[in-house]
Amino acid sequence: MDKNTFGEEEIKGAVRSRYAKAIQGGSSCCGPSAVQVPPQAGSCCGPTAVGQKGTFVKIAGYNPDELRRLPADAVQNSFGCGNPLAFAGVQPGQVVLDIGSGAGIDCFLAAEKVGPTGTVIGLDMTSEMIERARQNAREAGITNVEFRFGDAEKMPLDDNSVDWVISNCVINLSPDKPAVFAEIARVLRPGGRISISDIVAQELPDAVRQSRDAWTGCLAGAISEEAYIKGLATAGLREVRVTARTVYDASQLKGLFASSCCGVGDAGGQDVSALAEAAANKIWSARFEGVKAHPSSATADIIIGAATSDDFSAIEALLAEVGLPTDVTPHLADFLVARHQGRVVGCVGMEVKGRDALFRSLAVSPAYRGSGLGRRLYDALAGRAKNKGVERAYLLTTTIASLADSWGFRRIDRNEVPDAIRETTQFRGGCCVSAIAMCQDLRGRAPKTCCRP
Repeated sequence: MDKNTFGEEEIKGAVRSRYAKAIQGGSSCCGPSAVQVPPQAGSCCGPTAVGQKGTFVKIAGYNPDELRRLPADAVQNSFGCGNPLAFAGVQPGQVVLDIGSGAGIDCFLAAEKVGPTGTVIGLDMTSEMIERARQNAREAGITNVEFRFGDAEKMPLDDNSVDWVISNCVINLSPDKPAVFAEIARVLRPGGRISISDIVAQELPDAVRQSRDAWTGCLAGAISEEAYIKGLATAGLREVRVTARTVYDASQLKGLFASSCCGVGDAGGQDVSALAEAAANKIWSARFEGVKAHPSSATADIIIGAATSDDFSAIEALLAEVGLPTDVTPHLADFLVARHQGRVVGCVGMEVKGRDALFRSLAVSPAYRGSGLGRRLYDALAGRAKNKGVERAYLLTTTIASLADSWGFRRIDRNEVPDAIRETTQFRGGCCVSAIAMCQDLRGRAPKTCCRP
């Protein structure tokens, strides 16, 4: 079954029918519930407990302890392929949207994270799912979650109204994925983020692509990982990347193809084992992350100034996100931060050693990258260094050498770096062993004499 053979409404009608029947059945779509086997959350479309075959195909991400705190029915009727909230930085007070919320498992997990001052919105196009989720919320006394009926291609939400969009093995079911991606970008606030777990496929046998069961079972509608990333980026998201993958082998796919939920029952009598072998290692679940950028006009409101002790945790979080050392405290007096609407969105610092200084810890929040904020932070730091009598700036980098070239730095041999700079914790750190050493003479000398005392 594909979009060219069947209309979009027919596809969506088939999906509604299948999931309505699954939820009315009162048990996990693919077999034993996750309550019975906590490490393997009952999942329809991903590697899960496939009861009909008596095998377990594990998924990663859900913590058995957190599952035990949730309504049992929500866990039992989970149809996902991963945990979109694993490692997601959802904070108290934020608004989270779950696309295809089903019986509510991910909404209830998000509700714990946002707390009583936050809100979680579950969106689903199957009325039976909405009613089951509302019932689960009532029985569990969860009051910071609301469930709305609607399509992912046209969401009943205001522009710029949510901080996070999550989804768990749902977007692959849509016959119009570009519309879904555009809606995600529309409802996210500037700086809002996504964490989406979904099934992707490099290529699939024709028997799977043309199967009605395989479409409603999360397989036939899967697109490639590259197309998924491109679709989100085209919609306006930045820093789109895959942060986790679970690739399915032939034995796992055989269980999925043969199961009543994820199977290919209308595939023209094709041999399930042959289909599984043909698709082995070509289908996987992936977790996509990304951010909605702030408009360029917002950069005019960014203020750069000296860091204070109150900024330490924000600086540490920025550096940890980009994989830079977080040993900030001893050097906080020589750190600058960029603030937008009172929030730290960038940082940079230095370690001063006489007339030399090691420039370090340049980090910009993903929603502000590409706006020139990195250059503004560098210029501000260079000015601060000159005011302190620094004549030569050094840095180590594995990622911004080209940018530093444009800022006036020159690449040098590590042996040319003064001993005092080479003895800094940053320079001696294991993460910088392969980094490029660079230098700039802040007195404005010609490049060929750069950094010579």
